[in-house]
Amino acid sequence: MNRAPDLGRIGDNLYYVQGFSGHGLVFAGMAGKILADAIGGDASRFDVFSRIRHRRFPGGKRLRTPALVLGMWYYKLRELI
Repeated sequence: MNRAPDLGRIGDNLYYVQGFSGHGLVFAGMAGKILADAIGGDASRFDVFSRIRHRRFPGGKRLRTPALVLGMWYYKLRELI
């Protein structure tokens, strides 16, 4: 699993930008600029990010929810300490 944003195209003029992995503030501005450039006709940087392959969560559907709950508990405990 990587923590890079997921950029891609669904159609000729339909783009998506998602999956900032908790780094939204850092990557949102950069992704917005890259997306604006792609819409404006320069998709070179957008294409670099769109080639990054993202794998699904390795635990599958059975472990996704328990792992999420454990993660939320962990960060809640960190806040309390």
